[in-house]
Amino acid sequence: MDAYCKAVRRLEEKFDGLELNHVLRKYNEATDALAKMASERATVPSDVFISDLYKPSVDYKDDVGSDQPPVDSGPDPEVSVVHEQEAMDIDSEPPAPDDSLDWRYPLLRCLVDNTLPADQAEARRMARRAKTFLLLDGEMYNRSPSGILMRGIPRQEGIKLLEDIHSGAYGHHAAPRMLVGNVFRQGFYWPTAVTDAMEIVRTCEGCQFYARQIHLPAHALQTIPIT
Repeated sequence: MDAYCKAVRRLEEKFDGLELNHVLRKYNEATDALAKMASERATVPSDVFISDLYKPSVDYKDDVGSDQPPVDSGPDPEVSVVHEQEAMDIDSEPPAPDDSLDWRYPLLRCLVDNTLPADQAEARRMARRAKTFLLLDGEMYNRSPSGILMRGIPRQEGIKLLEDIHSGAYGHHAAPRMLVGNVFRQGFYWPTAVTDAMEIVRTCEGCQFYARQIHLPAHALQTIPIT
């Protein structure tokens, strides 16, 4: 917010005057109506201007520490500015080392650039599959049959999430379908979740040892006579 404030101050001298009006929340009906349209994905009126921002519109990295007075004691000011810059950095999701390994890459190309594979059969399959996905705030979401949006995550991140739920600090070594249900209910999605969950349960040493099998030694049948 400080970077946006400085950007407004720099533009302030280019105008004859600047007036700021604070609208109370109970009177802010127009903004509230627009927010409800966005959350409900309703049709936006033709007289409303839409601008999707996928990155900050202000270069905040150059403004950090520029107006701060020097400090006589304590840590080095240059070091503190560096730490403050690192704290303000908004790291986007790191790109996959190999785009072919990330299942989201072909779908993102289809959603963002309308780029389809050269093969016609694969192009039809990709276009049909992309209808269940949408972009929201720079993230790709899968729309479930119930209408709930689930954020698409990389497969490796999903496997770590399954392992944490299955055998983490609060894990109870649940079955594969229960694991996938817990992940989907938390709002995460990747297409190979069921296969990955079955592989985790199959290779879990605790699940193999404490499986549903009788560990008691065999005894002869003892009949109970009817009195």
